Amino acid sequence: MTTDRKDRRIFLGMPGYGKQTAAAGRAFYIACADFGSVFRAYENGSLLANNFNKLWCHVLNKVHRGERVDYFAMLHDDIGAEDFWLDKLIDELEAKQLDVLGVVVPIKDHRGFTSVAVHEPGDNWEVDCRLTMRDMAKLPETFTEADLGKPLLLNTGCWVAKWNQSWARQVHFEINDRIIFDIPFNCYRPQVEPEDWFFSRQLNDIGLRIGATRKIAVQHQGELDFLNTHVWGSCEFDNESPKRGRTKSPVPETAKKNHKPELLEV
Repeated sequence: MTTDRKDRRIFLGMPGYGKQTAAAGRAFYIACADFGSVFRAYENGSLLANNFNKLWCHVLNKVHRGERVDYFAMLHDDIGAEDFWLDKLIDELEAKQLDVLGVVVPIKDHRGFTSVAVHEPGDNWEVDCRLTMRDMAKLPETFTEADLGKPLLLNTGCWVAKWNQSWARQVHFEINDRIIFDIPFNCYRPQVEPEDWFFSRQLNDIGLRIGATRKIAVQHQGELDFLNTHVWGSCEFDNESPKRGRTKSPVPETAKKNHKPELLEV
């Protein structure tokens, strides 16, 4: 792919449900310095994965018709990002030689969990753990599976992929649900494989190089703005995974020793 920002052909999709925030709207239209390099599309509806698949099909069909698309990007309608974030994100994708790069986005509560998780091989229903904003302080600004020892599962709130029609035809978005009987707790409980982790598992299965980054400042907007620019949250690490019994951060000690913290405590 070209390093010339003016020669890029980018598709930017936004899935939504009619409640776009002002900051997300600004980020959607001020994603790149060269306005003409970006084709934008919005898909609205309550079926989340279907909205994502519609956006994905936009690009599959554009390339099928012979049009050029270099990158696919997605921004949720409740996520604000710094001006020209997509230029910066693609630059980082190329610099790190990745196929897919997602931005670390906190979920909207006080614990400081993000939607980035560590996959437990052989189990698509329970992750090893989610990463917290406090975990992020111990990792490089942009990190991959190599920094954690297990595959990464990205979130889909703000991300970019280097488009390749051959692998893009092999993946899709899907939410899977089931109910199990939990013998240790003597109760029934629901399980879900969300669309972002389902998608990430497909990317890992076909051998793509994926990463996550804090290089882009974002705000996940709810009743408050949940930021990815500093250390916060009541949880040092994810100790809520039902079966893992985690008692410490998933970030290896070697990663902590080799990494100078870049996030500030508040």
